[in-house]
Parts: sequence; C-alpha cells; structure tokens
Amino acid sequence: MEIQSRNFWNPVLETLDRERLVELELKNFRKYMAYAKKNSLLYQKKLKGIDPKQIQTKKDLLKLPLTDKEDLRLAQISEDPTIYGDLLGIDPVYISDFRQTSGTTGKPVYVPESYESWQWRVEVWCHILWMAGFRETDRVFIPFGYNVYVAFWEGHYAAQKIGCEVVPGGALDTKGRLNKIREIKATALLNTPTYGLHMAQVAKKMGITAKDLGIKRMQCAGEPLPQATRKMLEKNWNAEVYDHIGGTEPCAWAAMCSDRNGLHIMEPFFLVEILDMETRTREVEEGELGVAVVTPLGRHSFPLVRFNTNDVVRKSKSGCSCGRTSMKISGVEGRMDDLTKIRGVLFTPVAVEEVLRKRFPVIIEYEIIVQKKGIMDEINLRLEPEQELGLEKQRELESKVREKLKMRTNLRFNIQFEKPGVLPRYTLKSKRFKDLRGL
Repeated sequence: MEIQSRNFWNPVLETLDRERLVELELKNFRKYMAYAKKNSLLYQKKLKGIDPKQIQTKKDLLKLPLTDKEDLRLAQISEDPTIYGDLLGIDPVYISDFRQTSGTTGKPVYVPESYESWQWRVEVWCHILWMAGFRETDRVFIPFGYNVYVAFWEGHYAAQKIGCEVVPGGALDTKGRLNKIREIKATALLNTPTYGLHMAQVAKKMGITAKDLGIKRMQCAGEPLPQATRKMLEKNWNAEVYDHIGGTEPCAWAAMCSDRNGLHIMEPFFLVEILDMETRTREVEEGELGVAVVTPLGRHSFPLVRFNTNDVVRKSKSGCSCGRTSMKISGVEGRMDDLTKIRGVLFTPVAVEEVLRKRFPVIIEYEIIVQKKGIMDEINLRLEPEQELGLEKQRELESKVREKLKMRTNLRFNIQFEKPGVLPRYTLKSKRFKDLRGL
C-alpha cells in the first residue's frame, strides 16, 4: 500500500468514487457561493436573490451568471485604496501576496492572496508536480525571473513542499542558465514550451546538446502545448514533458499524469463546466469542443464563481489507467480570444504550431500576421529556419508547408522566410499571432 500510494499526492481524493466526488464538489460549491455572496461586493450584486441551496446538481449551475474577465476589470475601477475594488473577499490586513494577470488581452487584473488562499494554490500545484513525477530527490531549475506572474511562483513553492531542491535562475542569460543546469546537475525544469525549445537551440550553438544535461522531466506553463511541440521538447531534452492549464484568476485547474494523454481536472479543488462555445448554456458531450468555466472552491481572498476562462478544450471521459477518477480533457485547442474567422473559416493559431512542430523541425521560429488586402483577408506566415537555406530548398519547403497547412486549416498562407535570429524570442508568453485586420 505504501508503494502504491507513492503514485498519488493525496490517494483518498485522487481515487474517490465519481459519484462521491461530484457530491463533494457541489457541497463545497454551495458553501463557496454563500461565502462569495457575503464577502465579495461583486457577488453580492451578481448573485443577488439566488439561494445557494438551489444548486443541487451540475445542471443547476446553469441558472447562475457567468463571470467574465471584463467583470473583474470593471469591479476594480474604484477609489478603493486597497486597489482591488469589489473583488476582495477578505479584510485587506490579511493580504500576503500580490499577483496580476499578464494583460495580454487588456488591462491587468490585480489578484490579492491571503496566506490561506496562497497555500491552497500551492497544494493544487503539489498534485500537478507529483503527477508529473517530481519527487523529493529532484533538483528543480526554474529559468525565469517570476515577477508578478503566478505559475512559476506556484511551481516554486509546490516543489519545495514536495521536498525538491529548487534553484531559481532568473538573473542569468540563456547561456548562463544552461551552464548552471550542467554545473548543479539539475534533474527537472519548470518553463514555457517556447523557452524550452530556445534553450535547446542555444545549447546546440554552445557545442552541447540539451539531452546530455540530465533533465528527466519538465513541467510546462504559460502557453499552449500542442502534442507535436511536447514531443519535440521530449526529443530535444530526452525528458518526460508535461502540460497543464490554468490562469492567474482561476488557478491551475487541469494537468497531465504519467500517461501524458490528456489532462486531469484537479477535482475536487475545482468545479469545472465545459460549455458549448455559442451560447454557454449547455454542457458539451464527450469528444466535443467547449469553453471551460471554472470555479476554484478553496479560494477566499479573491472569490470567483463560474469564471469564463475562454479556454477552448475537448471534453474527455473520467478515469484513467493511472488510477485517478477525475474528469479529463483530451486537449487544449486554444483560446476564444485567438479563435477567429478568416475567409469564413474558423482558425486557431495552435493548428499552425502543430503542423510546423510535427512536420518541419527545421523551422525553429515563426510568426502569423493576418491583414486585410482590399476586401479579402490575407495570412502572412514568417518562417525562420535553423540555418539559411538556398533558394531551391526554400521553394521546396514553402510548397510543402503551404500544402500541409492547407490540409490542416483549409486556408492559404503567404510564406516569407527570415534569416536565422530575426524573429523575436520569448521566455514567458509568446505572441506569435497578430490579427491586424481591425487596425
């Protein structure tokens, strides 16, 4: 039993019967909703006249309003000296940590954390790292300055709680970080997918290979991780690479287990609904795409009820060969913010990344720009190869890339090759998709 329990951070919760798991989540949801109504000015307004006792099944959740990011932004427009406006759920004296959203889609949202709420977030991340094989014997290197962004802070403290040795590498450049990984014999990494690939490229230029550095596992954060990109990272580093999904507002709500086949929803910490993309009024069926609506059930400093994440995911069945009984999503398709119609076709930038990483490893960086040319939409794809190509090879590669993208997206791309080193490099969230049609 002791050996088996090592597979789980919390064997009781992670293997709980489905019926009991849902019952527990609904019970905790009613308590959480009552807390939000009492302590958050935002939810005193949004949930006025609604009794938590009305919520007896997951279908009953559809009676409640969604919370969008714009609701959070508007709730912070006030003269409140705490800076948190109507979002605060505790006495300001108990705030211990400040976080904020990245602001990639508008004004950042300030997020207050009490010690209690922060420890709840860290506990969720303990589950995430444990599923990914992180253990007390690991020396974990984090190659970033974390600033106000939350994921790597969560990962740092969770790794410590598990018993890992944590080495922050924020003050170093990429070469310095690679040398430090080699010097200290790090065994695990927390990083963005983009930066993991970039470090492997820089290592090659230094005359070393990432796979010889001894990294056994890597937990990614900060941006989508298509399967082709994950496999490329695994090949470059000779390591197991794991994905998760979350955000500053809802916390990290789903992650991969050792099977690396879909993501487990972090039940019963969260109550997650996957709703239809058009109306958000129907829970989708297994195998169907939907938008994740997330309620973090242990977060009191910043109450959040039915948060519309805008993350587009594919619903999967519950249960897994790993023994966990939580519901799963089979993949993350992108964000509603990035889903757009081009010439009448629904397009997601993740499709381009999937094609390039899977089929064309010679392409190490890219950028997608959508513009209007007259009345027509035009997609320009800038490609940066690992090394300069001759004209004949460029034309051959261009033809193959255009053909594969046409098959995957049903759209035609204008392709432009750039010299190595021209396109921007990212460490945190990448910004490879630019829709300039509205400018």
